[in-house]
Amino acid sequence: MVSGPRPSIVVPDLHGCPHFLEWIGRAFPERSYIVLGDLIHRGPDSRTCLQGVLALAEAGRAVLLEGNHEFWVRDEGLSLEAKARELWFRQHEAKVAAQYRAAGENLNHFIGDMERFAALALPYHTEGQMLCAHAARPSFGTSPAPLDNGHLWDDPELGVHPLPTNLFPDLTYSVHGHSIHPFPLVDLAGTGTVYLDLGGYRTGQFCVWDAERRAVVFYPETPHQR
Repeated sequence: MVSGPRPSIVVPDLHGCPHFLEWIGRAFPERSYIVLGDLIHRGPDSRTCLQGVLALAEAGRAVLLEGNHEFWVRDEGLSLEAKARELWFRQHEAKVAAQYRAAGENLNHFIGDMERFAALALPYHTEGQMLCAHAARPSFGTSPAPLDNGHLWDDPELGVHPLPTNLFPDLTYSVHGHSIHPFPLVDLAGTGTVYLDLGGYRTGQFCVWDAERRAVVFYPETPHQR
């Protein structure tokens, strides 16, 4: 009997912290990943995070979901024509552009990487019984297309949209990042939600979701595990 692929590791907001991505590669070297977005900004090295995840996606090892930070860059910057686009990136993305320069690359490399990300990134992804989206479950009608951008911004305190079992009958729970909590929120038996973002860029705490075990796995140096 031939078994299917192992369920994925779900990766929340990296926010420019490549040491978390390096740990994921060491801890789960043979697994595939679902990356919940917000790879860039806040931390020290958005470039390495962005390029590392793009390499995984282009090798067929990762599914990329758009976060609100990537959405902002796409909506405000990539939507502009060439000269206006370059000016926008110089004005609004100076810190990330400096990280590219420090690595011997220029602004066009950064813009090109964001174009690659925009071409690959999805609003959500389903795998077996699990739905993944950046901040929250999308709102659906009768079509698989989300009705709005709430999946990029919504907070758990707002409640959750129902799982779209009319479209994906196997779904039983969903996994998200975006909203920072002091420890992961896992409520599979109640709301059917998992929230993973621990604000690692400032707290040093980080975790992922192992969909095979249905369990949180902590970055080893996370000081307050629960």
